Amino acid sequence: MPRSLLFLLLLATILFTATSAQAAEPLVIQVIVPLCSNAQIDCGSNVAGDPDRLDTNLYWGAAFGHRRYFDRKKSGFSRIAILSAEGPRLERVIYRRLVPAEPFGGKPGETREQIVVLDAYHGDSIDRAVEAFWRLATRGGRIHFRDGDKDRDERISVAGYAGHNRLMDGVRLPPPPNPDERARAVPSFVLACDSEPYFGPALRAAGSETWLMTRSLMAPEGYVLDAVVTAVGEHAPPTLIRDRAVAAYAKWQKLSRGAAGTIFAKPR
Repeated sequence: MPRSLLFLLLLATILFTATSAQAAEPLVIQVIVPLCSNAQIDCGSNVAGDPDRLDTNLYWGAAFGHRRYFDRKKSGFSRIAILSAEGPRLERVIYRRLVPAEPFGGKPGETREQIVVLDAYHGDSIDRAVEAFWRLATRGGRIHFRDGDKDRDERISVAGYAGHNRLMDGVRLPPPPNPDERARAVPSFVLACDSEPYFGPALRAAGSETWLMTRSLMAPEGYVLDAVVTAVGEHAPPTLIRDRAVAAYAKWQKLSRGAAGTIFAKPR
């Protein structure tokens, strides 16, 4: 066999192996996080409830804030991009890890990339945050970002919201999508006080399967989100996603499993 042909065959084998080792498209979870604002709820302190302070805000840079929790060394995720302010969004941080692809139908030994996108919205723009989440969950979307020396464009797989339940203040959800848009809906979860009665029926009617909702007051902090996205990365069903959230909430809030279980709604 000519050396040139042998080289081409070897190169093709290497490329095939690299491609098959990560066979499926990335699993992308985009989470809208309106920063805590003392003008809306009691966030615990002046700095925790300052919607201009990314570094100290209860839902972002505080001890159990979402960015700080995912930034910790033992998170299992690596940070790949930070995007600065754009309109009401103060910051976007993107993380990734590799998960086994077999639960998603891949072959043993294959991996799938899991990407988590955290979007911090100014607390004064919480209505815009709700709108962004609603549009994403009911119409789907794509995320564009720079990954090292590559420009990437990926489809959103799951939509999340973590913060104050603005609908409890009397704000209404935007109009439902039209039939063509509804076909692009993605699964969703809402980590906010009493989210099931306020968000659940509307999301399901709009075509978004609700994977986790709540039915009482709760603290939408980083350890709950971490439990949810970790379970999603294992292709866990909604019942197991809820169990993981209950376990994390019981641990960090120092509650019994039974008490924590009353906070999270059973999947519908």
